[in-house]
Amino acid sequence: MPIIYLNGEYLPQEDAKISVMDRGFLFGDGVYEVVPVYDGYTLGLEEHIDRLDKSLASIHMQATLSLDGWKKVLNELLERNDKKTGEHSIYIQVTRGADETRNHAIPSAYQPTVLAFCTPSKSQPRHTLEKGFSAITLDDTRRRDCGIKAITLLPTILLYEEVKKVGALEAILIRNGQALEGTSSNLFVVINDQLLTPPLNNQILGGVTRELIIKLAKENDIHCLEKSISEPMLHDASEIWMTGSSKEIVPITKLNDKPVGTGKVGPFWQRMIDYYQEHKLSIRK
Repeated sequence: MPIIYLNGEYLPQEDAKISVMDRGFLFGDGVYEVVPVYDGYTLGLEEHIDRLDKSLASIHMQATLSLDGWKKVLNELLERNDKKTGEHSIYIQVTRGADETRNHAIPSAYQPTVLAFCTPSKSQPRHTLEKGFSAITLDDTRRRDCGIKAITLLPTILLYEEVKKVGALEAILIRNGQALEGTSSNLFVVINDQLLTPPLNNQILGGVTRELIIKLAKENDIHCLEKSISEPMLHDASEIWMTGSSKEIVPITKLNDKPVGTGKVGPFWQRMIDYYQEHKLSIRK
């Protein structure tokens, strides 16, 4: 039986309970993070907790645990679930907790609900990634404050259902003619031997993996620009990647049933996946 962390306790999943008046349950009033773990070592934990705290501040909540506090919780979860080897993720969620009754107004005093549990890794082996994946474009119907990693994901769920219907891996979301990101990933393209990713704004979530790729590109002499990407530019791209903490760096070789570039994974992706795997190995040392 999986062991989860809930409000300071480690409990079997079946014994963990929250109030039906929890504002996360009633309103989606909360935020979340997903932290990748490799052989017991977290990747980008400081960046994930920093983003969690920024999301909390954006919805007028205080940080719940310090970075050291979260390190202790995550390490304990890995120990109790026997997940110190292999690849995993840890899901973290913080809601505003339970109120006396259903009330839209944010309460002046609240006791947050703090939850964390282990989940399987969604990363793919390299030989699978090298086959490439398909994506589609969809109109972005999500709320505008996408820079907050909120648990209110119904618009995203409905968009992803369209992805599943056509057997694709992801959707590139388009708003006002601009390609922004995926349903659960950031977007990179290669055009004229330049690596491009859309600049951050309130319609794009600043991905921890996105920032790592920008850093690795600069360290390895790959010209990377944060630049707006129009929908027509997607069709000029020789490579398209979708990136995230769970999926890592996924090459898109077919977009809307048409090949991207040669229709095969490209040389920029081959280089970046090597740098990324080296970085994963380095955190274990």
